Amino acid sequence: MRDRRADEREFWLRSLDDLDEELAAGDLDPEDHRALSQSYARQAAQVLRGEQGRPKPPAGGNRGRRAVAVIGLVAVGVVAGVLLARAAGSRYSGDTITGNDAVTSTVGLLNDAQESLATGDRTAAIRIYDQVLQRSPANPTALAYRGWLLFLEGREVEAADSLADAVAAAPDYPDARAFRAILLYRTGDCAGAATELAALDAANPPEFVDRLVEDQGLRTRIALCRVTASAGEQSLDLAALGITAADAVAAAQALWDPTIPGQGDPVLGLRVYQAVLADHPDHAGALTFSGVVLIQTGLEDQAAEGARRLDRAVEADPDHPEARLWRAWLLIGLGRPDQARRDLDHLDTLAPPPEVSRLAADLRASL
Repeated sequence: MRDRRADEREFWLRSLDDLDEELAAGDLDPEDHRALSQSYARQAAQVLRGEQGRPKPPAGGNRGRRAVAVIGLVAVGVVAGVLLARAAGSRYSGDTITGNDAVTSTVGLLNDAQESLATGDRTAAIRIYDQVLQRSPANPTALAYRGWLLFLEGREVEAADSLADAVAAAPDYPDARAFRAILLYRTGDCAGAATELAALDAANPPEFVDRLVEDQGLRTRIALCRVTASAGEQSLDLAALGITAADAVAAAQALWDPTIPGQGDPVLGLRVYQAVLADHPDHAGALTFSGVVLIQTGLEDQAAEGARRLDRAVEADPDHPEARLWRAWLLIGLGRPDQARRDLDHLDTLAPPPEVSRLAADLRASL
């Protein structure tokens, strides 16, 4: 898959070339050319610096960690600040520059909105976005960020309309999809929020948008909402719920945490794992945690099946940290410490998440 940062850098560099051509053709006056050139060059430089300084992703990363389900959504104002710092006042990649006064003024207005937001003046920013929309009613940046700010101001109906218009104007605009997913979730429409997340993923969002959604635990919360709302149904179907296997596993972990087995809802959690395995029989996460549920709770009197699932999980993905961890736990309980050590030794080579490392250390101490 093509690197999104490279796409952004090329977009800004192409925009600089467009400005030069429009200046040469007499479609852009020198003052506007100078101002816009400085802005686009700055954007390209920021993207380039990001490419050079970007850290490598940690090994073993998994967006479905159960921790995200309990840390809670960060304040929505923080979400706005992070996204607006990047996108407000910039050109959405579907826009074009024609050199006429209206478009040039639109670019300036979007930059003015960004400056207002930098000072915390939402009212002024909304007013500026309204001005942009008077000139360009389908401008996706103005529609999306106006809608988000209206939502932060508690004007949910207006916000919903503006964000719906943003999605209609630019279906592949990830910022609009992310904003709308959050709005729908927080207003109780979990099915709609799940649809927006699917559209967000299809739009190949920039890393910071995806990370922001993950860090809030939004995917897990939406999946959990969908699962609990369907708990009374005879069977659970991931496609019907509109959630991915990874998000379903994270939701099931939120329903029942194997480190505190006396709490939560292991019955519903097991149903979710079974739904995942119906679609993905070799899903290591679902095999691992459904196996632990069966062993720890005695559900369906299938402890032997639980042990078999832990073995299958390691076979399906030998480098799955939780599979190695929980099989080592089982082997210690069965009085097979040498085999448990082999799993723990392999786990150490995987750079596991801190919580997994802590639990592994506890297991080693028990040997």
